[in-house]
Amino acid sequence: MTPAGFAPIAFPIPNKQPEKLIEASKLWAATYNKDGFDVTEVTENSLTVTALKKYACFYWNLGVRYDYHIRYTLKITFNKDQTGQLVFSANEFYAKDVLTKTTVPNFFTPEGKLKDDFKDVKPSLEATVDRMIKSYVNFISN
Repeated sequence: MTPAGFAPIAFPIPNKQPEKLIEASKLWAATYNKDGFDVTEVTENSLTVTALKKYACFYWNLGVRYDYHIRYTLKITFNKDQTGQLVFSANEFYAKDVLTKTTVPNFFTPEGKLKDDFKDVKPSLEATVDRMIKSYVNFISN
């Protein structure tokens, strides 16, 4: 995670027809996102999943843990060379189910360094994204 967000992630895709990958992706979205999701921008080789991920990241302040829920977007693209690309974006941050004005750049200084008050946000959000990506890749690979 950087002030600009997350880098795209390349992954190998199984030898399946694109429509089967799209259907598997929709099924993963329904299985993974218990609090609801939307699938949009569906083409013959891509789709976008938008959902709420509760307890996606946290930070500590004066010994008290504060959790963020996020509304995220996962743009999934299948290439003809048996690779895929995932682009993750954390679009909205919620504190106790209330939408905040927080964005990913808010966690960083103008120089691009993580702010001391938010040192736990980056590893906790990266761990959430890592689990999500692994879940997705494992799901469509089987």
